[in-house]
Amino acid sequence: MVKTTPNLGGVCQRCGSHFDSDLADPTKAMDEITTAFDAHKCMPLDASQNALRVVREATEDK
Repeated sequence: MVKTTPNLGGVCQRCGSHFDSDLADPTKAMDEITTAFDAHKCMPLDASQNALRVVREATEDK
C-alpha cells in the first residue's frame, strides 16, 4: 500500500520505502511513483530497523 505525500511522493507503509518524482505534471508524477512502487521488493522492517529508519528520517536535512 502506498501513502502519498503532499510533495508528489509516496511511502510504502509496510517497509518504509520512499518513492518520489520530480515531474511537474501531477498525473505523470503519480504514474512514475506508482510504477516504482509496483516494481519494488517489499521487505518489512523488524523493530530495530524501523527504529533506525525513524531516527535517520528525523535527522536528515529536508
